[in-house]
Amino acid sequence: MIKSMTAFGSGQATAGGVTWTVELRTVNSRYLDLHLRLPRGLNALEDRMGKLIGARLTRGRVNLSLGVRGESDSAVRLSLNRPLLRQYQRVLEEMRRELGREATVPLEAFTANRELILVEEQDPDYEAMWSQIEPALVAALEQVEQMRVSEGRALARDLRQRLERLEELFEQAAAFAPQVVEAYRQRLHERLAKLLGGEQVDPQRVALEVAVIADKCDVTEEIVRARSHLQQFKVFLEAGEPVGRKLDFLMQELNREANTMGSKMPDADAAQVIVEIKAELERIREQVQNIE
Repeated sequence: MIKSMTAFGSGQATAGGVTWTVELRTVNSRYLDLHLRLPRGLNALEDRMGKLIGARLTRGRVNLSLGVRGESDSAVRLSLNRPLLRQYQRVLEEMRRELGREATVPLEAFTANRELILVEEQDPDYEAMWSQIEPALVAALEQVEQMRVSEGRALARDLRQRLERLEELFEQAAAFAPQVVEAYRQRLHERLAKLLGGEQVDPQRVALEVAVIADKCDVTEEIVRARSHLQQFKVFLEAGEPVGRKLDFLMQELNREANTMGSKMPDADAAQVIVEIKAELERIREQVQNIE
């Protein structure tokens, strides 16, 4: 069964007072195109996320957003610059001696000094984080896949109906070929009779000219190939693997056959059917662009 490339999914996982939320949005794309938006400092997890997504999805633009709520072990550690603090203490004692009375300095005067309180970055525990984030991502991917399958069923139903209509239109176009040849034979006979001024028209000459036109108007090969492409299309709709690119190729081939048939049959009625065929092919092509 085919799958759509348009879907949405979300997942949550809570551990140690922290809640991780993953949101996935997927749309059509020729290849698997990942766009990950992660909190600061978590870029090291991009590769793991990409591999997990790539194992479940083969095509489409994937927009991932990772959010976090709650308190976790801080990646920042504060420490006291003790040598500098001792110097502050010495200066404060000198101030007291100079003033002859007790001198006080607000604590904020010390804490505002960035050299007195050192800020040290700690390496995040990526393994622990990934063990918490992975279940949320898996849950989001499962929702995405479910939606893709559901949308794929709807696409398949619509495409089957359109394929039946295409089969009818191709057969109608093929039926015009003999009519085009007969109309040409009649016009040729009338022109020759007029040019010859009532003299007998050579039937062999007419037959030869008509045979040349009949060969030019023969669309048997195009119809055979079109039937084959349509049958392959139906088979791919039931495939259990991504077939979007194969269907896109078949659409190009069907359009090619329609163009060739149109050029072979210079007839207004036939041209109208070819226009309908190309319009239906365009509708199908738009649908195929969204198939994984």
